[in-house]
Amino acid sequence: LRKHFKKSIRFLLPILIGAGIGVVVFSKLIKYLIAYFPMPTCFFFIGLIIGSLPLVFRKSLETKFRPVSLIPLFVLLAAMTALAFVNTESQETAAAGIQMNIGSWLYLFFASAVAAMCMIIPGVSGSMILMVFGIYATVIGAISDLTKHFFDNCMILLPVGLGVVFGIVFGAKLIDICLKRFPQMTFFAIIGLMLGSPLAIFMKFQAQSQAQEVNNFTFTAMNITISAVVCLIGLAIALFFGSDKRKK
Repeated sequence: LRKHFKKSIRFLLPILIGAGIGVVVFSKLIKYLIAYFPMPTCFFFIGLIIGSLPLVFRKSLETKFRPVSLIPLFVLLAAMTALAFVNTESQETAAAGIQMNIGSWLYLFFASAVAAMCMIIPGVSGSMILMVFGIYATVIGAISDLTKHFFDNCMILLPVGLGVVFGIVFGAKLIDICLKRFPQMTFFAIIGLMLGSPLAIFMKFQAQSQAQEVNNFTFTAMNITISAVVCLIGLAIALFFGSDKRKK
């Protein structure tokens, strides 16, 4: 980015603008789905993650396998499992419009920076990382209701925006170095991240739904059936876009 600044900006700007427009346009729909159909929405994203695993696994085996590469896999898997049980109360209260503190700001900044860094990695979604950290619904809600509570929502989106910029500018170089020097270890770390994220996302969605006035994250026959179907749809979509045949 720093070596070819203008060229990099010309490449990244349309992507960022397109992503921004997509988030703004679909924010109300996503907020509605999270509020009223949290369980199917959760499992759709889980399906996307599981379906992306074969792509990352194939890339991890492009070099000769070394057992030491499994270390980052287990470290990231353990970290994601631990993160699944982290209390997200501060993020939920921020979404409700309560004044944020410095801890909330730092958490939003850090999570957004990590999400931006991970967007560079093949098979990993920035949205997935925001869900793992339990702030996806908060960010979507702030964008959707920006005109209603402008100042409060700007206080949420400001650290998010700064984190994204920081993650892209400084994280891109770090990810690039890791992929070039330690490709297999990096991809196994990504696999650990992806294996642990479904549990984290499930726990965050459940906790956020339980914090609402009406808890729609219920294990009814209808909910389970719809969740299974949309999970398979998400799985199929990810497998399709990650298939070798499509690339050929």
